[in-house]
Amino acid sequence: MKNLLFLIALTIISFSCKSTINPDNLPKPLPEIPKDNPDNGSLTAEESQEMETLKAEILAISKSEKCTNGSDWKSVGLGVKACGGPVSYIAYSAKIDEAKFLEKVDLYNQKSTEYNKKYNLVSDCMLVMPPERIECENENPFFKYSKSDSVE
Repeated sequence: MKNLLFLIALTIISFSCKSTINPDNLPKPLPEIPKDNPDNGSLTAEESQEMETLKAEILAISKSEKCTNGSDWKSVGLGVKACGGPVSYIAYSAKIDEAKFLEKVDLYNQKSTEYNKKYNLVSDCMLVMPPERIECENENPFFKYSKSDSVE
């Protein structure tokens, strides 16, 4: 009988407790955040357009030279994950205006960091390794990570 009363009391106490976790206040991964609603912790249309335009400029500059010699190419991290580290790496030729290019990449990375903090974003926190070397194939740079892996 004591066990039954104890079980009933425990059940009543369990159901009377209210969770303090509010799903609306938890960080949301990037794909779940709707656009154009800054009050709900999302990127505004202006911010989104600015980031997309800047990234397109960076990619256009990085692809402006044809790859003929891998030793003439370098890589740089593009984007910043919420828990640190680059989102990806891109290749660029040493023949371009490197200072101007890296300035744009730095601006993009700063804005990415600000965006992560401003909207309390989370990421997968997986470490993206820089390429071991860059090789040219069909006038395009390819990252080499090991003997058989390559990524453009």
